[in-house]
Amino acid sequence: MKFEKFDDGNHFTIGVELELRILDKYKLSLQNEYDYIFSNINDKYKKNLASEFLGSMVEINTPIFHYEKDLIDFLKEIISDMNGVVKKKNLNLQTSGTYAQENSNTKVNSCDRYEKLYNEHQILLDNFSICGTHVHVGFEDFDKALKAYNYSLYYLPLFVALSASSVFFNNTDSGIHSYRTKIFDRLPKASIPDYFDSYDEMKAVYDLLYENKVINSTKDIWWDVRIQPHFRTLEFRVCDAVNDFDRLEVIIALFKAICQLSQIEELTKMPMQVLKQNMWSATRYSMSGSMITKDGLISIRELLNNLIDKAYEKSFLSKEMSHRAKKIVLEKSISEQMIEVYNRTESLKEVERLGVFE
Repeated sequence: MKFEKFDDGNHFTIGVELELRILDKYKLSLQNEYDYIFSNINDKYKKNLASEFLGSMVEINTPIFHYEKDLIDFLKEIISDMNGVVKKKNLNLQTSGTYAQENSNTKVNSCDRYEKLYNEHQILLDNFSICGTHVHVGFEDFDKALKAYNYSLYYLPLFVALSASSVFFNNTDSGIHSYRTKIFDRLPKASIPDYFDSYDEMKAVYDLLYENKVINSTKDIWWDVRIQPHFRTLEFRVCDAVNDFDRLEVIIALFKAICQLSQIEELTKMPMQVLKQNMWSATRYSMSGSMITKDGLISIRELLNNLIDKAYEKSFLSKEMSHRAKKIVLEKSISEQMIEVYNRTESLKEVERLGVFE
């Protein structure tokens, strides 16, 4: 396993991994049709698709971009092409943190890695129909990425709140706005990681796990945020998947902004119990949650507005992007919209429909 210190990366580039579900057009039931999509999509996009744990899922991996708009335009293009393919077979593409209806017709992809994962984790991976958004931010060297890694730990709950879209799961109202987060937390190599003071300290953890056959590569660590030396990026893995391109663009811009802020601001470490409590609040209540700060309890909306203002003052957000971000902060979270739809219709199918890419 290689976990090397790099010094030849890119300066704040961005990329995204977005996980989607493949559903029947009418019932919105899970369909194991990844192979069909991959076989029929335009050849120029094949390198941007990957299979996921379940055959009813597909992952889009974007190229590297410098600007959020270009990345979003790419996602719109590839999803449009995929939509052309799936509609020929009466399928829909959809995404949200969890699948709201009954998790029937789930099939683990035939792959050594996924089969080993299932054998290891057993019931924890049953009904693992969850989708996330992973955002990569490029760094010139490892030490700068490590600064951003440590700095970002406190801010991760804000992004859970912005993306929360998983209150319903397997025909059940979980009462938790980002239930996907709690499903993933059950896994031993997931959740909020520790602070690290140096490359050597982080490498020692990876080496210890590798030498004792707990991991085979850096891909086997599923922390909410992790440094990826292979890609020379900091990878944020904390977000539920969303199909709202405007919201996604704001999320990407804010991830990039905290990476930039990390290079000029002093780090204030918070106790792990505080980090966990703040994550719980965002997971449970999304945008209506609050977080513990050194100045007391502050609402997530206020903290987001403070972050937006700080990033704008330092020219890490444009005026237009800061206005768009503040508009989303005022809106209901996706999970809150899901609750409203269910209360009005009493239909999980209508909840599911919110995540369909038209």
